Amino acid sequence: MIILMRQYFRDIWWIALGYVIILEGAMIAAIMFWPQFRDNIPAIAKVVPFEALQDLLSQMHKAGYWPYFAVQHWFKGCSLFGVAAIAFMGSGIIAREADQRTAEFLLSRPITRRNVLLSRFSVLSLATIVPVFLTSITGIWLSTSVNEYMGWGETLLAATYMSCFLLMLCGLCTLISAMSTNQFRAGTILIGIVLLNFAFYLVQSLDKLSLFKTIDVWAFMNIHMGHAPWGMVAIFLGATIAELVVADWIFRRRTF
Repeated sequence: MIILMRQYFRDIWWIALGYVIILEGAMIAAIMFWPQFRDNIPAIAKVVPFEALQDLLSQMHKAGYWPYFAVQHWFKGCSLFGVAAIAFMGSGIIAREADQRTAEFLLSRPITRRNVLLSRFSVLSLATIVPVFLTSITGIWLSTSVNEYMGWGETLLAATYMSCFLLMLCGLCTLISAMSTNQFRAGTILIGIVLLNFAFYLVQSLDKLSLFKTIDVWAFMNIHMGHAPWGMVAIFLGATIAELVVADWIFRRRTF
């Protein structure tokens, strides 16, 4: 499996590097903008059209820097950039072999289909969640430049929670790729699902149906108040396992 993981990482490392750079750059810009944003929250809240965003601004005005960082880095940065990275890196996990007609060559080697699936999923997962932890840690250090402090425990717990959410999306992308014959279809479908969920999140009567409801400011405020979201973590991981089980079943029965 190590050889398979190395081969797949060589294919996606440049996307993973770009993901880290964009995620870090967006976070640094958000941190540097905090003093100006903090002084203008009341004025900004008056022109925001969506109730969900108004609630976010209200929470920032009351609680200060933590909800601002949570929204800018985890809710917005890690979710949106993370989804894009998963779509680009993971869409070809299985579908690429059918698209490029290389499946017979790959499967003729002395490896099982399950090993192929799990090794590539592991690389995709690591390439997605390691940057979340790296940028969250640098966020702790950089926040001191604007005279703000974030605790290591709550920050790492929030990064873990966000990583479990992204892990679930990695599993979904793997599942879609196992069913696809075009390597870009899985990524396109994943992005479409996420955009639809974000649209639901902005509508008050539909926001509870959105995946984004599980990672909005209230989830991270609970972490900040000392409430570990182990229940949702279990749901995220359970959904990931279910996706992989189905993807494995489809891949083992698939003919190319």
